[in-house]
Parts: sequence; C-alpha cells; structure tokens
Amino acid sequence: MKLFNRTIAAGLTLIALLAFTQKAAAICSITKTNGMGYTTTIESVVNNCNGTYTIQLILTHNGCSGSACAELSHLSIQATPGTYSAISRTVLSGGFTYTNLVLGPNLGSDPFQGFKFDGTDNIGDGQAGSVRITYTISGALQQQQVSAKAASSGNIVTFTVADFTYVMTCNNTGCAPAPVDTDNDGCVDSLDSYPTDPARCTNNYKTGSLAYEDLWPSKGDYDFNDLVIEYSIKTVTNSNNKVIDIIAGFTVKAFGAGYKNGFGFQLPNAINQSHLSVTGMQISGNIVSLGSNGLENAQSKPTFIAFDNNYSIMQHPGSGIGVNTTTGSPYVTPVTVTLSISVQPNTYTIADMGINSFNPFIFVNQVRSHEVHLPNYTPTSLMNNSLFGSFEDASNPGTGKYYVTSSNIPWAIHIPESFAYPKEKTDIILTHLKFAAWAESNGSLYPDWYLNLPGYRNATNLY
Repeated sequence: MKLFNRTIAAGLTLIALLAFTQKAAAICSITKTNGMGYTTTIESVVNNCNGTYTIQLILTHNGCSGSACAELSHLSIQATPGTYSAISRTVLSGGFTYTNLVLGPNLGSDPFQGFKFDGTDNIGDGQAGSVRITYTISGALQQQQVSAKAASSGNIVTFTVADFTYVMTCNNTGCAPAPVDTDNDGCVDSLDSYPTDPARCTNNYKTGSLAYEDLWPSKGDYDFNDLVIEYSIKTVTNSNNKVIDIIAGFTVKAFGAGYKNGFGFQLPNAINQSHLSVTGMQISGNIVSLGSNGLENAQSKPTFIAFDNNYSIMQHPGSGIGVNTTTGSPYVTPVTVTLSISVQPNTYTIADMGINSFNPFIFVNQVRSHEVHLPNYTPTSLMNNSLFGSFEDASNPGTGKYYVTSSNIPWAIHIPESFAYPKEKTDIILTHLKFAAWAESNGSLYPDWYLNLPGYRNATNLY
C-alpha cells in the first residue's frame, strides 16, 4: 500500500511539472480548444506601426482518431471585410493540404465572414499535424473566431481583442512612438541637446580641479594654493560624433602667490591647427604670441592660453598673500575665464582631439618658458628645458619623467572634483594626510586622498 501511494505521489508530481512546463512555454501565447482534437493558438501579434497588424495563428491536431476526431474539412478565420490581406500558411508538422483559399467575405456554412482554407486534407482522424496561418489586419485589432470544421461540427473558438493585445504586449511587439527629430540631423530629440540646431547634437563634459606650486624646480612651501582652478570643458559633437565646438571654462578660485602667473593647456595630438580657432582669452601683456586663430604660435601641438596674469583676473583684496588663501583677509569672488574653440566640422572625434587627456600648465611670473605641468606630462615647445633636474626636480626627459621629486612628489595636482586647498604656508602633506603615500606610491595607494574621509584630513589647515 505504501509503495502504491508513493507511485501515485510521484505521478502527481510529474503531472504538475509537465503542467508547469507547458504553461511557462506558452506564457506569451494564448491557446483555446476547438474540440475533436483541434486547438488554436495565437502565436504572435506584431504592430507594424503603419496602421496594420501581422497575426500568426497555429492550428494543431493531437492525432486522435475515429468519428470523435474527424478529419479537417476546412479552416475558417473571421475578419471584417476589407481588413485582411497577405494570407499565407506554413506547415509545421504533418501533411496539411488544401484545395483553395476562399477570400470571402461570405464563407458558406460558417456563421461569420472572413477567409478560409477549403478542401483541407491530411490532418485529423489519426493524422497529427500543425499549421501556422499568417495574415495582416488593417485598422484596429478585432474579435475573431476560428472554425476547425470537421464532419458536421464547426469547432469554433473566439479570440477577443484583449487576447490579441495580451500576446502583442507580452511579446513586446507593439509599436513604439516614432522618435522625434525636429531638426532632421539624425539625432533624435530625446538625445539631442540642440533639437533645433542641425549642426549640433550632444554635450560631453569633463570637469575637475587643478592646483599648482609655482616655485618649481624648488619645492617651496608646498601648500598647493599658488593657483587653484576649477574647470568644466564642454565638447559639442554632431550626429556623426564629430566635434563642433569646445567651451572650456576655467574658474580661478585662489592664488597664494606674489608671482604673476599665466595659465593654459595643450591638446596631446598634433592635429592641424588651422582647423581650430579660439576666443575668450584674457591677455594683459605681451609675453605670449598668439596667431590670428587665437592659438599660441611656435607650438607643435594646439596650445591655448586662457590668461597671462592671475592678478589681472582677480584683484588683490588689500591684505594677505595673493587672493583667497590667507585666513582673515577679505574673500574675493572667483572669476571664470571661458574659451570658445571652434573646430572644422566633420573632421575630428573627441578621441582625435584628446580632450580627456588635455595638458594644463602654468607659466611662472611672466616668464613664458618657465612652465609647471602635472606629473609626467610633457612641456610645450616653448619650455626652457635647462630647468629640468635642478634643485629638487628629478625630471628625466629621456625616460618621460617630468615635474616630480626623487620621491615622486609633484608640483601640480589634478582631481575630479572641487579641491579643499590648504591655507597659506601650510604644507599639503600636513593637511591631506594621505597625499604623501599617494604620491610616493605613484597613485597606487589612497587614490581618493582628497576626499573628506575619517583620518584623511586635518581640517584646521584648510582655507
């Protein structure tokens, strides 16, 4: 008796698993039973996005035989006259055949109008088979009946509009709204930062902060506030991902120096400089030479000078060293210098321009050839190379080592957010407590040294 009960339990489990499998396989279709061994399934409904729907139905016979499972005589599908077209059939299994396709709308003994496959053979009465019927409906989805006529029985099932809609939604074959492209530039409005300007499509941003020590090649007070800049570089590309404009904003936040320093940047790739032009520079003297297109002359790579004298950008408040570095001295509102760079259309990608690896630098106290760059960034063509290797500098141009001490400490830093800089005459190593470990490890330790995390800062040393 126990063995019998176990057998029944195992059988019930198998039936449940089979039922679950059949349900999972048909989750995005709807099957209804016509009778006499026939079933009809809505396999797919596709919105063609032009006011028509392509529908696929599958008629299946399970192979039962006898008068209760008679052979199919015709297959009829209800459809409103004038709305159906492109009717075809594909035999999936068995040997379904027919003599002619009747396009109706009247279908003889069928109690509805539409189309039918007449004189069918080789399916039913012991002949298992499956056939797919594909057709197009125009206008809107409609309720449709399907008759699998066998012997004297119509074997009719009804599919509602909701049935067809369910299959379409489940299969994600509905019609998404057509994307809008107001200026017809190939860049749809949802992605277009300039939906009414056919020349422009996308804004691409690079932001961060820069801080410099201007006593290089001597170490100096190492407070990294001789020039502090926040920048935002917006690169505008068209629908072909080619650069159109570059808008580079450099906000001078502070300079704790008596020197009159200039600031600029160079692009890393030797692209054709005649394809570029720039405006917006703030030049107060004659220590830099700019071409008619605004770029610096005598450079092997495109070089842009934002300003030549920090003291012409922000006025000294009357006390303290420099601007916004001495506690107790009046605060001066930061000033932004914005360069507008035009690029020959449909010529360069962002990668071609090298924006993401741009080379920012200062030149010290009105001496154009005295440049200070980020660690291991190359100087420009105007650099006085005799300064390398003097005082605390351990540069070795032959190995690509630039602007670091023998222990890898730099004179310029670049971080991806706003910089909390030290106040005047306060060593950055005593302010950002993980800075030395970061620099000496060549960036492998504490790459987040600038964050306000426990144990990372001595806040009393910040401006």
